Formats: sequence, structure tokens, C-alpha cells
Amino acid sequence: MRTRTPFARLARASIAALAFAAALASIAASCGTHGDQTLTGLCEGRTATHRVEAVVDTILPFGGAALAELQGKHFVLRLTFSPPAPTGPTAGTAECQGAMGSARFAGELPERLRGATAADSTAGWRIDGDTILVDLNPRARDNNLVMSLPLAGGRGHWALSTFAGEVARGATTGGR
Repeated sequence: MRTRTPFARLARASIAALAFAAALASIAASCGTHGDQTLTGLCEGRTATHRVEAVVDTILPFGGAALAELQGKHFVLRLTFSPPAPTGPTAGTAECQGAMGSARFAGELPERLRGATAADSTAGWRIDGDTILVDLNPRARDNNLVMSLPLAGGRGHWALSTFAGEVARGATTGGR
């Protein structure tokens, strides 16, 4: 039978305590990036991820039969916003108004709505007041799915526009 000296027991306890502290620090660090339900980190130059739940509330007259079938349907997107470029009118200031950037999106969209988004799943965004405007088809003039999301989190809205005008819209809710 082996006897342990008080020093050996202390060393073993210290190693266990350090391992436990490292594990807690790792958990805290990973939770810290997911606890914020807002997009305000973009104003501080940080990447932001936002989960958007949306519903097709309204189909307008020019929407057609294909869109009319979507009324009441829900869809979910995950948007990952890149921080604004370090150059431009708002660079180096606390002012967020007018900041712009790009984002990536993923999720299950109804086919008629998917056709109104960029094939490479990229989006453009711009901050306007307390809202971030997200264009999911930024290089197109027709067939655009656009979202208006509050920077501080909460309820927003989306719309699908074509050359005929707005053809569908709905509400969004979001968070991490």
C-alpha cells in the first residue's frame, strides 16, 4: 500500500482545480458569444449571428397563385453578419448609422422565396437608425427578399419585391 504525502495530495488537488477552472473558462467563453440576443455587436466591429423565424402573412394581388399557396407558412434562416469594413464614413467612430457589410445565410426557404435570394447565399446589410436592413439578393434589381430587423432584437418584418412591386410580406422574430 502506497502512502501519499500531504504535498502529493495538494499537488493532485491543484491539478484537478486547474483543470476544472480551465473547463469553466472554456464554457464561459463559448456562452459569452451566444448570450447576446441583439445585432449591436456589429456597431463594435464584431461578427454577429442571428436566427430569424419568419411567417408569410400577406400575399398581395401581383403575387400570383404560387405565392398564395405559401400564406401561413413559416421559415427559419440563420444569418451570419460580417462586421463593417474598417474604412468608410463610420470607420473608427462609435456611430453605427450607415454602416454596411455582407452576410451569409442558411436555412430552409420555400422554393418561390429561395428563387428571390442569391444563389451563393450571400446578403448585403446596412444599418438605418435602430434597424438593420438585409437584402438576400443584393446584386439583383428584380425578385428581392429583404428583411428589416431591429438591432436590439425583437419583432421585425420581411418583404418580397419584384418589378411589379411588393408581392408578399410577413413578420419576423429573432435571436441567437
